[in-house]
Amino acid sequence: IQAGGIDTTGSLRRIQVKRNGKMVSTVDLYDYLLKGNFPHNIQLRDQDIVVIPPRSSVVEIDSAVVNPGIYEAIPGEKVFDIIQFDGGPKHDATDKRGIKRIKPKVDRKNSNIYEDHYVNIENTKLIPANSGDQISVRHLFHELQQVEIIGQVKVPGIYHYYNSMTFKDLITLG
Repeated sequence: IQAGGIDTTGSLRRIQVKRNGKMVSTVDLYDYLLKGNFPHNIQLRDQDIVVIPPRSSVVEIDSAVVNPGIYEAIPGEKVFDIIQFDGGPKHDATDKRGIKRIKPKVDRKNSNIYEDHYVNIENTKLIPANSGDQISVRHLFHELQQVEIIGQVKVPGIYHYYNSMTFKDLITLG
């Protein structure tokens, strides 16, 4: 905090505390900031060095989640693990997760460098998180259930449709 915080290119997941040239501790601020788990008590001493390495990966999550944003994945994490950081889906989110990622260089043909697919939330536990991944959670399709009556009726306009509505019901409303 006294140094002005961590730059946007700095890692929040691998902060190192070094003492006498040796690593004393590594701190993952996601545990503290997103989960509320306080890192073990690290007592800083005179001449300690706190190293903020560059962010090793960037994973973007957008759309129908509580906290859309850019997150950092560490080696071994799955897409499911990263999704846990976004605060969860909003009430109008679908069960599918879209993943857009950059293909490995050997698989890029005809200037097609991205691969896209949608998976169920459970299947994201099997997919490793890669730097550059873009994860999207789509909103449910907005469905209009309306009918409109126009012409020579007392009250023309748009009415809410309900199951088993008949033409006579609509005329009575209009």
